[in-house]
Amino acid sequence: MGVIFLSVDKGTSNECRETELWPAFAVFAEEARGCDQIPDLAHKLAFLNTLKWPFWADETDRYDFWIDFLIARVQDPEGKVRRAAVLAAEYLGVAMLSSFDTPGGLRFNELSAEARARVRTQFFTFALKADELVRKHRTPELRKYKYISSMPPGIFKSCSQLLNQSLLTTPELKEQLLAFIRSRQVPLQLSPHRSGRA
Repeated sequence: MGVIFLSVDKGTSNECRETELWPAFAVFAEEARGCDQIPDLAHKLAFLNTLKWPFWADETDRYDFWIDFLIARVQDPEGKVRRAAVLAAEYLGVAMLSSFDTPGGLRFNELSAEARARVRTQFFTFALKADELVRKHRTPELRKYKYISSMPPGIFKSCSQLLNQSLLTTPELKEQLLAFIRSRQVPLQLSPHRSGRA
């Protein structure tokens, strides 16, 4: 992983948009499977912080893997790992949105309507999983906080940031999620916390 990792990390966003380079990013999914075996925090954080580039380039078929990967990292006991996962999720979210919600987006035109619908389902399923984590980690003493930014550090705050600051970043996305839920008849009560300042 070392040589590819270093060369990818030095890449620019323009290079990451060159489709002929995308196969070089595929190695990250394989390396991510061993992320928990990275022995020290600095290298683990470097790996997580570099994921923004492969998220732009990876195949939409791997989005489910990346969603589960980030859901696991956002629950890590180490706060720096959780924060890196929340930031990486922003890039995955944007890559997913550009695949189904943004005509002219990075992959929108190359995907079939069926593939765009699948990515849309993956995106909103990601948001539902994040909301499930928020509800799972909420404790009575955390209910008093009106804004995420005022919460003490912890898994609940990281999960709230994932949901509200990485995925559901606009009122329109929240409305689309509610429409998605209604179309699937999934009972859900979204977290009442406002994003606030990070």
